[in-house]
Amino acid sequence: MKKRKNPRLLGTAAAALALAVGGGLAACHGASPVAAAGSPASSPAASGAVTSSPVVDQSLTCTTSAVMGSCGPYNYPPIKGTTDAGPTVGQDVWNPIGGWEQKLYVVNPGDWYATANMPAGNTAVVSMPGNTSNYGTVADTSTPLSDYSSIYSSFTETMNPGSGTSAEAAYDIWLGQGNGSDWNNEVMIQHDIVNRGTCPVSASAVFGGSGGVPVRTWHLCDNGGELIWQLAGRQVQSGKVNILAMLKWLVNHRYLPQNSGLWQIDYGFEICSTGGRNETFQVSSYSLVPILRQG
Repeated sequence: MKKRKNPRLLGTAAAALALAVGGGLAACHGASPVAAAGSPASSPAASGAVTSSPVVDQSLTCTTSAVMGSCGPYNYPPIKGTTDAGPTVGQDVWNPIGGWEQKLYVVNPGDWYATANMPAGNTAVVSMPGNTSNYGTVADTSTPLSDYSSIYSSFTETMNPGSGTSAEAAYDIWLGQGNGSDWNNEVMIQHDIVNRGTCPVSASAVFGGSGGVPVRTWHLCDNGGELIWQLAGRQVQSGKVNILAMLKWLVNHRYLPQNSGLWQIDYGFEICSTGGRNETFQVSSYSLVPILRQG
């Protein structure tokens, strides 16, 4: 399920640097707008095709159907500590196969949805519409995980899945060990998986019990450079995760290098197929709170 995705660049002097992340396509397989706090840092803007929204006041909404269309940056208080102009929400159709359709409607990073129509039976990830929060430094280096005392995040989403849906709601986290050319490590946290099958489990761990995070078991898949935490048992559409604990576990068990640092945290939906019908993928609340150690 390794995918290739272009990391969204930092809004700093490093932004001119082109980043390339290699890898094959992620396989999808298996059987089986309510306004929130926050406003754009400037007026709502989208790269690519822009139209009015059919659901809410156009003055509050950014809309785009472009392959890599993006809305923002936003001044959105539930997301803390970003090191650029603020979080964005993007289309991220990084594998535009024939017959894909997707359109993004954004009020802010905690209130947005994408309508998608992906071919029935498709077995590769086509897109990951979602929000992006950057945590690299102005010196163009990743922020060491050891600098954080906690990283918690909460979410509420719905995919409105049908029998032909193949997708999941997930965090997509990019890490490295130094400067801007080394977005070497990708970690996903998948909590709502629909018709994606299962990946080979390398290990399992229990997280939660503090910070309002429920105690749950997670399975780890090592997909040759991409590490994937998948929620065991019943999937959830609303909840909270301890991101730092999950990343530190990977460091402590040598799945990630000891000197790993954080570049970026994305949250949204990996979409392979909607069964050839229109489907709405919606986020109705989202928070991300990294806390740096004092001193």
